[in-house]
Amino acid sequence: MKSAHRKFRSVKGEKSFSECLKSAWMFAKLQVSFSDENIAKKDREFVQAQNAKFEKVAPSKRSSYDDLSIPASAYYNANSTGRFGSHFVND
Repeated sequence: MKSAHRKFRSVKGEKSFSECLKSAWMFAKLQVSFSDENIAKKDREFVQAQNAKFEKVAPSKRSSYDDLSIPASAYYNANSTGRFGSHFVND
């Protein structure tokens, strides 16, 4: 009420007291929604929703094309050279 009355006096007849009261209540509700507790609560709810969504996802499995038992000679033969003509990996 105090903020509505202050606003009513400051607008000097451009708005009615009921409009000032409505805007004061809207502002008070907005202040409450941006309080630290409400923001933390919304963050927790969001994280819980994301975790619930990702719990149902199955873990990925390697296919037969990802076989890592290939010998190094298959892709590093005697004629392979790296950067600047070196014959060593990571040079």
